[in-house]
Amino acid sequence: MHAVCNQPSGEVLMYRQNFPALALAAFSVLTLAACGEQRAPTEVSRSPNASVALSREDQHAGAIVAHDNCDPASFNAALRDPNACVKHGHETFDQFIAELEAHGAARDWRFTPDQITGRFGVGLLGNNVGGEEHTFTPVHAFAGGFVDELNEILKLQPAPECLALEPDDDVVPSGGKYLIEADELAEVTDASGIARVQCCIHPWMQTEVRMKG
Repeated sequence: MHAVCNQPSGEVLMYRQNFPALALAAFSVLTLAACGEQRAPTEVSRSPNASVALSREDQHAGAIVAHDNCDPASFNAALRDPNACVKHGHETFDQFIAELEAHGAARDWRFTPDQITGRFGVGLLGNNVGGEEHTFTPVHAFAGGFVDELNEILKLQPAPECLALEPDDDVVPSGGKYLIEADELAEVTDASGIARVQCCIHPWMQTEVRMKG
């Protein structure tokens, strides 16, 4: 089995804490000690060993890529986590929140492609090339994620699938990959053959999967 950390990452824990919506850059959050044996960024999640990880990755039907544009100085300061954003993006935390309030989404936080063809019995690969953590979660219907504060800004109710996630298994770090399993896609495929995948941290990040036999 892959190593299991006893606590969610600092960023995910922060997102699940309560903080004032109008003072997002000045909230307080508990700081957790680093957890040993966390997944390496290049490891494919949900794989019991490295050889299985490689074989499963080779069997995917396509890939969904997560992008963002986080400015590390402002995100890490606001989230009080030195690893909340680990790439050199250009959008500050305040600009990110302002964009959400104005438009209901942050344009540079996105999945590509927004539509993809999948095959029953074959998984998809999630690839996080952004600086923040993301999830690649199959859902019956696009909805909110597990971050209450962002749901409030976006006026969304959380998708049930997002509330059932396990942060140690389902949250993908920057540079990480994730196997979206075939049975999960089949479970959420509707009568028209569409499955939906979203990020449960940034729920406007969405891809429709057109499932084929």
